[in-house]
This record gives sequence, structure tokens and C-alpha cells, in this order.
Amino acid sequence: MSKNTPNTSPESGPIIATFFRFVIPSTLSLLAISTASIVDGFFIGNYLGADALAAVNLLMPYFALLFGIALMFAVGGSVKASIHIGEKQYALASSLFSQIFFVVLAMVILAIPLSLIFSNYLFAALGADSSIYPLMQSYFEIFCFVTIVQLACLVMYYFIRADNRPELGMRALMLGALINIALDALFIGKLGWGVEGAAWATLIAQVIQLLYISSYFFSGRNNLKLYWPAFNFKELGYSAFNGFSEFINEFSIGLVILVFHWVISRQSGVEGIAAFSVVNYLIYISLMVYYGIIDAMHVLLGQNFGAQRIDRVKAFMRIAAVSIATLSIVLVAMLHLFESTIVGLFLEDDAKQAQQLAQNFLHIVWPIFLFNGFNVLICAYLTSAEQALHSSIIAMLRSLILPISFVLLLSFLLPGIGFLYAVPVAEAFAFLFAVIFFINYRPALLLKKSIG
Repeated sequence: MSKNTPNTSPESGPIIATFFRFVIPSTLSLLAISTASIVDGFFIGNYLGADALAAVNLLMPYFALLFGIALMFAVGGSVKASIHIGEKQYALASSLFSQIFFVVLAMVILAIPLSLIFSNYLFAALGADSSIYPLMQSYFEIFCFVTIVQLACLVMYYFIRADNRPELGMRALMLGALINIALDALFIGKLGWGVEGAAWATLIAQVIQLLYISSYFFSGRNNLKLYWPAFNFKELGYSAFNGFSEFINEFSIGLVILVFHWVISRQSGVEGIAAFSVVNYLIYISLMVYYGIIDAMHVLLGQNFGAQRIDRVKAFMRIAAVSIATLSIVLVAMLHLFESTIVGLFLEDDAKQAQQLAQNFLHIVWPIFLFNGFNVLICAYLTSAEQALHSSIIAMLRSLILPISFVLLLSFLLPGIGFLYAVPVAEAFAFLFAVIFFINYRPALLLKKSIG
């Protein structure tokens, strides 16, 4: 934190100013993360067509799995690091950061060669038609290496943010996003490199992003150090358990998309998958906006739980809830007012069938935006309060158990695209459970338990 902003620390700064000091960089950072795939989707859909857009989106479940594992360690560990920082135990926070960084790096480096060797089996498992295997392979071979750099950057981002440096993470991720946009325009729009161009653009942008965020370690204001640590598997296991809800949220997105792809491909083929890709992008954008608030809350709540400032926990939860309610109303209004324009951003004018399908899909799924922000907020609260089991239950219900159960049920009961009602219905049911858990583990009761 600079000398000009000494009064916005999570434990002592004014509530509103501190909230927005963390939320704005966090939201911009996550929107920047999301642009890697969204900008790729824009250029691929408009320049290369529905087949290429479907090919890239069919790979999402696999990358969501890797991203989810990294996120599990990064979020669970950074919450614990925030508590250590709130207690002024910087050596413990540095040790945990170093352990998680190298574990995530080792995991992805081991996964990449295996996935490249068995890529055709992977494509088949993802529900792809063999006709688009070449398109998938071209993108996949490069994007595998993107994932190594991306996940290293992801871990750094979460822990640096836990050390009260959200602005640095924001600048790094926004720099990467801007470079990705410029290179997509060059490689795809100007040079005609196809899906390989989209992957190369993301790789170059991610490398520059990683180099920039690494400047944290040379700033002279870093409380966290990166070194080869003594690995404590109990501590790593605890971090993974505490961040398990984040893994469920991320991995289940991929798994649910996979199930939807299987169902849609039987009914509408590649056109249907391309149309559903548009819906995925919009849900993804909305979640990134919500997660901008949620990720900031991990730091704000974690440090105040560590300092036992329950009054500040309540205040931050109130302002977060109001912010999410406002954003939900704005998102729903935009979808209804600019539906055809939004769909047209991702699909070329010639893809009339895919455009119409995308609009039909949106008519059904839009209520999801009224519930998913509150669900992830309560998950974040429970994670920060170290109630990992209950946070994981909500995550599994909202993004795995309920949507898959409802989509399989409704695909038999309702004709046509009626199975898409599974998306908002699952989120609404999960919201009921989330409210019950929050009432049972509200701040005042947690304080009583800690004192007792």
C-alpha cells in the first residue's frame, strides 16, 4: 500500500473506501482474466465461423479442470495467508505461498505431456465430432503451454492480493488482456493464422503478464517471499480442503458444459454447440464480475476474521450484498435490451441458425443472474470463516449436483430446449441452502463459538 493510502487496510480502513479499493482492482483483474477466452471467442466466431468456435469451446471442460485445481490451492491457501498476515506472521504466509506455487506448477507440467499424447481420446471424451478434431488439435497444442504460464500467474495473483497489493495484480492482468486483444486482431484478423493465432496471442500475453506481476518480488514492499520450501502436506491438504468449494465451482462449470454439449449435440449439432458457447461466455462474464467482489471479500473477511473484527465482517458483507444485487439487476436489464446485439458480437451474420438458437437459449437461462452472485458470496464468506465443508456443499449443489440432475431429468420430460431450465432452477434451489447455511453460521454466532 502506498503512503498516500494508509487508511484503506482491511483491518482498519473506512468500510466503503476499503471495500472499493479491493473490489475495483479485483473486478478489473478478473474481467481481464476472462478476456483471454472471450476475446478469442469474438475473433474466432466472427472470422473463422461456428465450427471453429465450437472446437475451442469443446476444450473448456478440460482446462476448467486444471484451472479448478489451481484455484482450489490458490484461494484456500491465500485465505489462510490472509489470516497469517492479519496476525503479522509473514514467515508462515511466505512458506504457504511457496509450497502452493510449486505444487501447482508441478501438477500442470505433469498433466500437459499426458494430455498431448492422448489428445484424440480426450477430444472424444469431450463429445467432439471427429470432423473438428484438426481444429481442436491446432488450438490445443499451443494452449497447453498457455496453461502453465496462466496458472503460475494465477497463484501469484491471489497471494499478492492477500498481501494488500491488489493494484499490482490488476495492472498485470489488464496488461495481459490488452496485449491479447491486440495480438488477436493481428494474428486472426490481419494475418489469418486461424485458431493457432488465438492460442499464440494468449500465450504471448500471458508470458508478459507473468513477468510484470513478478515485479512484486523486487518492489521492496513485499511481505511474501518465494523460495523452495519444506513441504508440509498437512498444511497443503488443509489449503486444498478450504478452497475445495472454488474447485467445485470451476471444475463443475466444465463438467456441466460437457453434459450440455452431449445433449445439445444430439439435437442441434455443431450449430447448437456454437450457440451455447455464446451463453457460456455471458455466464462467464457475469461470474467474473461477481468474483471480482468475492475475491476481494476473501482478503477483507479473512484478515478481519484473523483479527476477530466481526463488526467489520458484517459491514463488508452488507456492502457486498448491495453491490451484487445492483449488478444483477443491471445485467438482466442489459440482456433483455441488447440481446440480439450481444449475440451478434460472437457469431458472424451468416450464422443465422446459431444466432437464433443463442437467443432462444438466453430466453430460458436469464434468471440465473438473479441468484448466482449471492450464492458465490455466501460460499466466499463460509470459506473465509474456515467453514469449508458447508461452502463446498453449496458449490456442489449449485454447480454440479443440481444442474446435472435437472438437465438429465428435463431432457426427458421437456421437448426441445426445455432442459435448459435446469440452469436457473438449480441456482435458485442452491440459493435456499446458501441462505440457511449463512443464518446458521452468521458472524455473531461464529464469534460466540470462538470465545466459548
